[in-house]
Amino acid sequence: RPNCFAYCPINVHVRDGKIVKTSMAPHADPQYNRICLRGLSHVQRTYDTNRIQYPMKRAGARGEDKWERISWEEAAKTITDEWKRIREAYGKQALAFFQASGNIALLHGIMPGATARLANMLEGTTLDASLDAAMTVGINRVVGNAGPWVSSEPKDYVNAKTMIAWGANVTDAQPQSWHFVADALEKGVKLIVVDPVYTILASKANKFVDIRPGTDTALTLSMMNVILEEKLHDVPFLLKHTVAPFLVRDDTRVFLRMSDLGVEPQEGPADAMGNPTTVDPIAVWDSVAKRAGAIDAVDAPALEGSFEVNGIKVHTAFELLKEEIAKWPPEVASKTTDVDPETIRYLARVAADKPVTHIIGWGPQAYDNGVHTAHASATLCALTGNAGFPGASFGGNWNLYPGINWAFTMPTGTATNSISHLVYRKSIATGTHMGKPYPVKALYVNSGNPANTAVHGNEWINVVVPSLDLIVVADTVMTDTARYADIVLPVAGWFEQEDITSAGQTHYIEHNEKAIEPLFESKPDADIIRLLAEGMGWGEYFTKTNEEMLEELLDTPFSKGIGVTLQSLREKGMFRYMPDPYIAWEGQKFATPSGRMEFYVENPSRRSPNDIEMDMDRERLPRFFPPTEAWHENPLAEKYPLILLSTRPKFRVHSQWSTIPWLRELDPEPDVRINVKDAEARGIKNGDYVEVFNERGRAVVKAVLTQGIRPGVMVFAKGWNSNQYIEGDLATLSSSSFDPVGVNSSFMDELAEVRKWNGKA
Repeated sequence: RPNCFAYCPINVHVRDGKIVKTSMAPHADPQYNRICLRGLSHVQRTYDTNRIQYPMKRAGARGEDKWERISWEEAAKTITDEWKRIREAYGKQALAFFQASGNIALLHGIMPGATARLANMLEGTTLDASLDAAMTVGINRVVGNAGPWVSSEPKDYVNAKTMIAWGANVTDAQPQSWHFVADALEKGVKLIVVDPVYTILASKANKFVDIRPGTDTALTLSMMNVILEEKLHDVPFLLKHTVAPFLVRDDTRVFLRMSDLGVEPQEGPADAMGNPTTVDPIAVWDSVAKRAGAIDAVDAPALEGSFEVNGIKVHTAFELLKEEIAKWPPEVASKTTDVDPETIRYLARVAADKPVTHIIGWGPQAYDNGVHTAHASATLCALTGNAGFPGASFGGNWNLYPGINWAFTMPTGTATNSISHLVYRKSIATGTHMGKPYPVKALYVNSGNPANTAVHGNEWINVVVPSLDLIVVADTVMTDTARYADIVLPVAGWFEQEDITSAGQTHYIEHNEKAIEPLFESKPDADIIRLLAEGMGWGEYFTKTNEEMLEELLDTPFSKGIGVTLQSLREKGMFRYMPDPYIAWEGQKFATPSGRMEFYVENPSRRSPNDIEMDMDRERLPRFFPPTEAWHENPLAEKYPLILLSTRPKFRVHSQWSTIPWLRELDPEPDVRINVKDAEARGIKNGDYVEVFNERGRAVVKAVLTQGIRPGVMVFAKGWNSNQYIEGDLATLSSSSFDPVGVNSSFMDELAEVRKWNGKA
């Protein structure tokens, strides 16, 4: 069973100890039977000529790709000796660990994984990958934290009247989910696609809305403007299931509580740790008695209005939302979004005619204003009462098994300090974090390839890499990141180890059966970590076998309650762990402190610590502000007039599968798609080699001319290795600028220019 996001069951055919092919295996739910080109090409991936076969140490300059073979014993001793020296000289935090999504299995991956166990014991630093995080922050601030990217599962699409896809290129980025969209279309569900790119999904839509990049928030606010103007909002839902009637103090901008009115807080139920709590009810305006009262004691709270209570001036949260929405009539929003007013009105009426499923892709959140894009989409659903029942959903679809024993990662009770790699980059020059000394001098990378998949690749290579005394990369193949390492370690492939897939796009926990022995001198991640733990003097915490550790990871009441054990998974293959079908927030049960949709954020917070100034008031409601760089009114646009967007291709998962021969026949080289008008203005013809550039980087690629991209925009596919370009790398053009709230990689928030390549560097 391959360990990518979809978790499609795969038959692995083995002959004489060698994998000879892969084929689709039946899923417990036939609707999830599928296999894509990546799954079919696993033979070539397993026996990739780029496989790291044995431990190696650098024999030249970093990035020069010169290596000397060493033994596992020498590798482990070299690493742990240097770790000990660095800890002694710079402190525990100086040892950093970076993981992304290369392997998200239970033990050998990052969920929670043996690597996390050692990192926590060493009390080092976890460099948070900060990928696709703005959607999580924006939506979860409204509905509460039910997981990183939560929505109803795709087979619920058929229950909607309309699907609205916001920057979601499902056919390419998530081909395993496309048939659920097709099933819904066959049932008569309408599909609307909002995107600056005319994708394959857009070609199947009832309506395509060509939007200016980075303006989804403005469009959503304008849709809400029309909904209020035409009285299409769901008043009963707003009163019962949102914070709309809550009174907000004008002075402090937080909710008015009964203690503000002299009512003593009451004793509440004990928390999960048994500690006493107090209850201080939020106040609403009693529209009958004409006075403030506790939310649970008022039968007819006012939805709108401003009041004065005991000398305190207040507004309802809904009144404040209305004020923000009022700024965005369609005629105003049209100038910002490039969407005509009548289309905005049409979208508003469709969005109010529930149930509606909003399929939100990763594109709209990949700007510095991305948190507000997601916040606005959740608020739109609160306004229309479109949440918590079949066909009504919004967000992305990725789920984490709730029966994991997370205590596994902290056997000594210690933990790493998590810092976004974006924040860390800004800390390198001073060696400080949040005003305190914080040198980081060693980096261990597994399940990730930041030199390729992180923003601003040149900054990673030219700033991060030189700041480190030791870089260790454990991977299956020589990635862009591995080429800058001091030590590389060969990791066993997915079919060369037993594991459990614990997160993905289905609500099943699945067994990953070992098919063949690890190739060459490779080891599973947990075995590598065991060697390093022994070298650091922590071997006593890794004496269990991998099988025993998997059993420990599943040792929770939840797993026991549904019969999930390592043995039962081996026998059955998979277990469903959520209701079927899964409806997000079913019954309007939200995981917020109030139990309601909190479109007004009382206490905005940062996803990851940083010292960049944060505008608290701006964060309380969904608001539009332009992207930091990718904006036509940015003076930098005079020099770099084109917005450079990226897409996730069907032939790779991030940078994985980038060297598979079968897939390279279909997708042979990096290219950039350019609007015909932009190309003509620069003398570029289809198939020409062009140089795409800005102040951060450059790349020489083939030009593909198209009318399927709006003028002023270019698009490239992510995940090519740097050595697959003629020159440069498109990953180097992206900016490491970030919003202090979402602390997210803003892959789309970049400007560039393109010119015909003259054949010279």
